[in-house]
Amino acid sequence: MAFELVTEMKTRLTELRLRWQDEINSHGFVVEILPLFDRDTWRGGFLPFKLMALPEKYLFGLTNSVQISGFEVSFASDSAHFRSASGRPIAELILQCYGAASLAVICNGLYHDLQSGHSFEGAAAIKQAHSEIMAYQPYIDQHARVQHPFTKWSDYS
Repeated sequence: MAFELVTEMKTRLTELRLRWQDEINSHGFVVEILPLFDRDTWRGGFLPFKLMALPEKYLFGLTNSVQISGFEVSFASDSAHFRSASGRPIAELILQCYGAASLAVICNGLYHDLQSGHSFEGAAAIKQAHSEIMAYQPYIDQHARVQHPFTKWSDYS
């Protein structure tokens, strides 16, 4: 089963990649979004993130190592659609939740949790992202702990 989120974007931003990356990093992450990412030319699919550090509360026994992670995302005119498959590494779920919530924050939008049918804005979106991650904690197995070392951007674009 897939895990899906939708972010309704009420404000269209220039330099979305950098602002989005900065918002995610403001929550204790150290990430870099694919440098060539541009919302206007993105055709959908797996958006790679160079994940250099997770906040301590999300390590769940993992080490903070430089890895490649990310999630599937596609964009419509005023929304972004996020998806990850079951059995994904925990880092992908964490980035998916914070990616959707952070995008809602910077675009003055809404974070729609398709599993629960509820929507959240601003700080409530970030709080919901945290709740989603913590709800998954009891299900973290060895497969979810898989980390894929980052090599170089040209390997992922």
